[in-house]
Amino acid sequence: MHKKLASLSGVLAAVLFSGFVEAQTNLASKHDAPARQVETSTQQMAVEIQQKIERLDAQRQADFQEWLQVRRELLLLETYNQQQAQWNQRLREEVTSLEDQLAGIDTTREALEPLLLQMAERLGQFIQHDLPFKKEARLFKVKSLHNLLERVDVSHAEKLRQLLTVYRNEVEQGRALEVSQEFLQLGTASEKERLTLLRVGRIGLYYLSEDEQRAGYWSAEKNTWLPLSRSERQEVLRGLALAEERGLPEFLSLPLSVPLRTAAVTAVEANP
Repeated sequence: MHKKLASLSGVLAAVLFSGFVEAQTNLASKHDAPARQVETSTQQMAVEIQQKIERLDAQRQADFQEWLQVRRELLLLETYNQQQAQWNQRLREEVTSLEDQLAGIDTTREALEPLLLQMAERLGQFIQHDLPFKKEARLFKVKSLHNLLERVDVSHAEKLRQLLTVYRNEVEQGRALEVSQEFLQLGTASEKERLTLLRVGRIGLYYLSEDEQRAGYWSAEKNTWLPLSRSERQEVLRGLALAEERGLPEFLSLPLSVPLRTAAVTAVEANP
């Protein structure tokens, strides 16, 4: 009897001990679950933060490249404007010199006529190498000026006055934002077509087709018309609205017609 009781006590103790162990295991699992959840949440948050940092860094790089491109274009534009200002200044000085000569010196026909013809010839050469806007009309003025200078029934004062008028008109063209309609041949294999031209002084000349589906610009470097992309075509439309006073003044992201200046590019690279 005592042996049976002892055996039952042992079995009961084993059952109680195994239940205790299982309860402790379940309790430990319940305590570890929140810790694992916190660890998983922390890891996920770290991944999201790293992804956000990478996106911000990529955006910063893109913004920096865009700023660098805008600065490069501004320096190129400043370089060309300086050259244009120098040319205009020399032209004004030449005009002033001729006016002073006319007012202060009794120039003879033999001395004055070669000078007037030389200035008319130089003006024609300049128009030939300038942006091709109203080219036929401008060259026609020079031709008419040549005919006037060769006449013997026109006074020297009138010849000089007409010459200076044409020169002043050309100077003013460099400061104008203008829209015009012209018939132009865009390529050697194409026919002339009616186009809307947008001219920004002497730094940019752009065209837009009548259906507004094609746009391009004059490249002085390649001496031909080059097409523009769809986004650049929208910039031309904005420029036309600006020229016709239908929009607010704003920066136009368009390629320049004048060739790139090596000096300006070097300046950008040396001073990032």
